[in-house]
Parts: sequence; C-alpha cells; structure tokens
Amino acid sequence: TQVGDAGAVAIGNNLQHLKQLQQITLNFFHTQVGNDGAVAIGNNLQNLEQLQQITLIFAYTQVGDTGAVAIGNNLQKLEQLQHISLCFSETHVGDAGAVAIGNSLQNLKQLQQITLNFWATQVGDAGAVAIGNNLQ
Repeated sequence: TQVGDAGAVAIGNNLQHLKQLQQITLNFFHTQVGNDGAVAIGNNLQNLEQLQQITLIFAYTQVGDTGAVAIGNNLQKLEQLQHISLCFSETHVGDAGAVAIGNSLQNLKQLQQITLNFWATQVGDAGAVAIGNNLQ
C-alpha cells in the first residue's frame, strides 16, 4: 500500500485526543511506514492512560530501532495495559529496540497477555535477554 510516514505521523499525533480509549489496533503491514511514523505513534501512546489492549503491526515496513525505542519507552507509561501484541517482523529493528520494549514490560503490572514477534529482524541475544529478564 501507499501509506507512509506522513499518514502514520498524522495518526500518531491525533492519538492524544483519544484519552478514554481502551483498545487500539494499528496495522501497517507491508507499508512505507518508517521510524518517523513509529516515533509519532510511540510518543503519543503516553496520552492513552486508559488503554488496556494494544496491537501494533509494523511487519514488512522500514521501522528500525528508533521507532521501536519510542514505542517501548512510552508503553511503560500505560499502567492499565493488560494485553500487548507487537509485530516487527521483516523490519530493521535490532537489539536497541527490543531492549526498550523489554524494559517497558517490567513497569506493566496489569499485563495478562504478551505477543512479541521479531521474526527476520536484527534482534540478537541482547534484545532477547532484555525481554526475557523483564518477564518477571
């Protein structure tokens, strides 16, 4: 599809108006979205204080560590979150992005379900260890 960073940035920047939102699914599968779009979405997640369920699909996009770090850094602020599903398959995400997402998990005390997909990325042992160590 033709959706790119401009579209994802517009969506991300307008998330701040949805303060009562409890569930969100954003599917950017096989689009032109890159770090700018993922950063805009990530940076505005903190405004969704009532969010309980999030699904973000960035598979087959241009998203890398910068976008994944923004998402991870802001997920940790969503204290009501119970269900997380993140798909970064076939992206440029590496250890830095996985570490940020992993570190966010330790602050989410209400979590009941986690699905993380890093198939065909640059994530190595450091990223996987960070995720594993924060599943306590």
